[in-house]
Amino acid sequence: MRVLWLLACLSIGLISPAESNLRAASPMMGDGVQRTGPAGPQGDPGAVGPQGDPGPSGVAGPKGNTGNAGPQGNTGSPGAAGAAGPTGATGGTGPQGPAGIAGPKGDTGAPGQPGASGLKGDTGAAGPTGSQGAVGPTGPAGAPKRVERYTATSSASLTAPVATFTWTPCTSAADVDIIPTWSGNQMIVGGVTAQTLSGATVAVKRSKGTLLLTDGPFEPAPSTPVTIRVICN
Repeated sequence: MRVLWLLACLSIGLISPAESNLRAASPMMGDGVQRTGPAGPQGDPGAVGPQGDPGPSGVAGPKGNTGNAGPQGNTGSPGAAGAAGPTGATGGTGPQGPAGIAGPKGDTGAPGQPGASGLKGDTGAAGPTGSQGAVGPTGPAGAPKRVERYTATSSASLTAPVATFTWTPCTSAADVDIIPTWSGNQMIVGGVTAQTLSGATVAVKRSKGTLLLTDGPFEPAPSTPVTIRVICN
């Protein structure tokens, strides 16, 4: 502050001499006659004085109001999609985690309704016929089977008439069947009472003409022919 005050005083003291020099050098005097003298030589410029200390900063003025926001610009067009990068190498399989705890068993659901029967499939093609197997060896010829009939007349006994039959001996026990016949309206039947490889004895009976409640439907048939069938080897 002191330096500034000194500079102000110096400036005031230099105003009067300077003004006198300016009037003397002026081409116009008080009498109105123009006078022009030759220009004097230019003096050397004086040395620049030292710069004074800067003055104190003034108090900052109040902050101005914020201006309105400008209009938003148009959205630019999206850029082109970049090329996909190369697929990275597959990482190794990580270790298997521990098995979780089994959850509670759910309730059993109700049985479902039976589904509709499916359509019958087409019959498949017949497979190829297999090759014929080899013919086995022929077995030994069996003994011829005998089927023969014999007729004999029963004895005259009124209580137990029998018919006796004989034939060529069989190699095994024969199968003897009595063939029922008719005598008028009576049926003639019988039953084997004894048998060998070469013969048999047959009891002969006939149906009754009159039935009694105290007796069976058959009676002895004396002197009556009867026929048998013999089957044997």
